[in-house]
Amino acid sequence: MTDTRHDGAAPIDAARTEVARVGGTRIDGALADARRRLADTATALRTGFPGAAEVSAVITGTHEVTTTLADLVQTLMDRTPALAERHGPQVSNEIHADLRALHGCLTTGALLLAPALDDLAGTNRDGKTPQGEE
Repeated sequence: MTDTRHDGAAPIDAARTEVARVGGTRIDGALADARRRLADTATALRTGFPGAAEVSAVITGTHEVTTTLADLVQTLMDRTPALAERHGPQVSNEIHADLRALHGCLTTGALLLAPALDDLAGTNRDGKTPQGEE
């Protein structure tokens, strides 16, 4: 199945002409599995009736995933020179710039969730602030 939901850019599957392996890990498979698990989580939230504990766990997990994605994008930025041989230095530089912008968005997104994490950590299960912390 080809995913074309990303603003008219080339379909994701079109870029998968080779199996990508690094250190024995099939990268495309690991990323596809992560995407499916995140989509399943979104579907469960949309169609179910999650309680406060589940919503809190998803907020915390979203922060962790966003931070991990920012780290992945940074690592990928460090590897974009490898694209120059196959696609040329201009394409490599443009992709690096795109990844830098994405990294900034992901980093900002993680920072925007920090107050929510503080709010969750600063309240009891009943939603009240512990005595002495008001």
